[in-house]
Amino acid sequence: MTLFTQLLSTVCLVLACGYESELVLKQPQSKILSAYHGLDALPAGANVLCPIAVEGEDGMPVVFSVQIDSNSVMAEAFQVETASGEMVTPICATLAPALELQEQRTVLLAGAFGTRNAPPLAVEVVGALEDLNGQSLQGERFTNITPLEAGPSLVLAERFEVDAPGIVGECPAATLQVVQITWEGGVSGPMGSRLGEPQRLGVSVLLQDGQTVTPIALADDDPDNHVLVCLDMATAAVSVTAAPGLFHDPGDDPNPETSIDVDEG
Repeated sequence: MTLFTQLLSTVCLVLACGYESELVLKQPQSKILSAYHGLDALPAGANVLCPIAVEGEDGMPVVFSVQIDSNSVMAEAFQVETASGEMVTPICATLAPALELQEQRTVLLAGAFGTRNAPPLAVEVVGALEDLNGQSLQGERFTNITPLEAGPSLVLAERFEVDAPGIVGECPAATLQVVQITWEGGVSGPMGSRLGEPQRLGVSVLLQDGQTVTPIALADDDPDNHVLVCLDMATAAVSVTAAPGLFHDPGDDPNPETSIDVDEG
């Protein structure tokens, strides 16, 4: 092999390695975004979400940065650390009710996790939980548990085209882009009411050109933690803000003022 060939080979190897590293860096990072001690007594309606009765148990939605493979969701894959340091295995873990095509990233845990005065300290993935790409989340641990009385905050916002799978047909015909916002836990209006004009008018969206606009509608109003923000402006959304006291969790705790940057869905 000539010196030139050796140099060329070395350069190609360096470039290839650099390119591979760049590809690895661009892979979505699988992690826990939030864990919400949202209810200390799940209602009877929650029994339909799990194979065993969970009425009266604590409910803890855990939101991930990636979509989760439903076949890998098992109660034994999680442990919750209580205020006393005990590690508790949930009695149920499920992606329900957030099962739509662009959702599937919130695992609802049910079990005896704590109280308002003795909230849980951490949640950890201890089993073979995987995302939709087969990447393992085992070992992920989250310690910033949102307490019962805090109310839900935004943890993720993703921008979609109006004709994207799972999004098409959800918003009014005048919609030019859709932002799916993800809360720490399920949201509604006060006392479990449907989302309406107060919630729509309380959401503001900053666009790439500096404009701040109000959505023409909020869609996908069902009892989970995802809401679609329908915009009649084509300029890309860059952040979403929700005014305080409008979005209530199942325990009727209202949201604080909360903002989140928008990712491309």
